[in-house]
Amino acid sequence: MAPIIRELIKRYPKLKGYRAVDLKETIAVVNLEMLEKRFADEETVSVETLLEKRVVRAIEGKNPKVKILGNGELKKKLTIEGIKVSESAKKAIEKAGGKVV
Repeated sequence: MAPIIRELIKRYPKLKGYRAVDLKETIAVVNLEMLEKRFADEETVSVETLLEKRVVRAIEGKNPKVKILGNGELKKKLTIEGIKVSESAKKAIEKAGGKVV
């Protein structure tokens, strides 16, 4: 290549990944203490019920991915459906008499 063209190419801004989609998923985190406050005994917890009770918000008009963590104490029997649950939260839910589906 001629030196002039090479210098022009070096000056041109590099657009690395300008078309790439942000692959990070946004996951809404819910703690056990929030479930204790917002839900009654023997109620079912799903993404839809979390949205209805305004525990989580829709992200860009879509239902968010939710994960339940084990912070707090749970004394109610809850049924968890279609939500990711950490190991400590699963133990606490099952200890209270609930179940994870």
